Amino acid sequence: MPPWGSTVDAAKRNADNALAAFSVRFTNVRRDAHFDAARPKLGRHALTPATLFRDTTIWTITNARDSSRALFLESALEGNRYVFAARASAPYPQTVGGQRHYIRLQKLDDDRYEWVTIVDHAVGTAKPADIAKALGTLLTSFEGRTSAELLAEISTTFPRTSRHMSQLFGIDSLRTTAHADGSTSLSLVVSFRPDSLRRTYPAFAAYVDKYVVPTIHRTQLIDARGGRFFDMEGSTPGRFTVRLRAHEGKLVPLAGPIRPMPDTVRMHVDFSAKFKIFRVGFSNMVADFITTRGAHERGWFLRFQREPKWRFPLAANHLIKNPLKAPFEGRGTEMRLVVRDDLGPQTMSLRHMRTVVKESAIMRWLGGLGGTAFGDFEGKSEAEENRFLVQMLESLRRDIADYRP
Repeated sequence: MPPWGSTVDAAKRNADNALAAFSVRFTNVRRDAHFDAARPKLGRHALTPATLFRDTTIWTITNARDSSRALFLESALEGNRYVFAARASAPYPQTVGGQRHYIRLQKLDDDRYEWVTIVDHAVGTAKPADIAKALGTLLTSFEGRTSAELLAEISTTFPRTSRHMSQLFGIDSLRTTAHADGSTSLSLVVSFRPDSLRRTYPAFAAYVDKYVVPTIHRTQLIDARGGRFFDMEGSTPGRFTVRLRAHEGKLVPLAGPIRPMPDTVRMHVDFSAKFKIFRVGFSNMVADFITTRGAHERGWFLRFQREPKWRFPLAANHLIKNPLKAPFEGRGTEMRLVVRDDLGPQTMSLRHMRTVVKESAIMRWLGGLGGTAFGDFEGKSEAEENRFLVQMLESLRRDIADYRP
């Protein structure tokens, strides 16, 4: 809590505003007729956008000069509903929880299209530097503590949150190791438990069971010298392990001499999901992972310029794979996840993504899989997930209100 502000009261207020911003975002979500019709099309045809480009009912802006289409969305809490509305333009939000969405599709040539999406989310008036400190504290809070102390703190500091989250996750093991050099290592093993969700969130539990539990993944942050600073591995379906090591409030390599994590590292990702009886995924997806520290901005910038090794079922091997190179060519795929305080009275959580896709049979096949998952999520699953998230965030807010240093 303390890093959120200069005093305890300011810290609690800043943290509460940020959590409230995300809580209202998932509260009784409604969409106007324009976006309600456009959203399923965007979800199902993102990888094959030629159809979207021709569909004039989706967009609120058409620019013939650069062959682009765009859709602005303005969203905010209206009474007890969070409403998304399509607009020809949208200002930066002025109240906690408000959002500004910008979705742009540009035709580059006959079969290549560029996507740009930007989401600005008002999260209160906390300074980006304080939010960054709070996240750093979260990631290193195990330092100097025993496993028993950490487990006790979970239930005493965040009792409501831990009870709510136990419906979805279970801590299988939590182990800290104190080293002679003063650093502390953490190994945390967590399992999904959708069975615990079924009584209150049956559709959400079914979706987690079908799509999340079978996922196999690994994400690592590695510097130029080969040091690993973060390792999250889900090699067993339904279970993942997080490994960290900290010293004096900073992440340091999981092994070897103590040194701080540089601002530029490489992120390595392996991922595969199960669709019916086969798996689809990739290995060795690599991105430049850059921490940004501006006067009014904190966050991360990611750039993917290396095509991974794809994993497809035998039935898809006859499809031409060259179009899969498009997102990694030139500038590659870019993502920004930052917090800024120079865009108006509210501090903004900014999500920005840019990528290029190429129409092809392989992209239609992948888009079909994604469309199926999106279709399964729409409706009851999404509504229950939203309700789960609201209750989680409201539990956090109540636990923070009770916080005493």
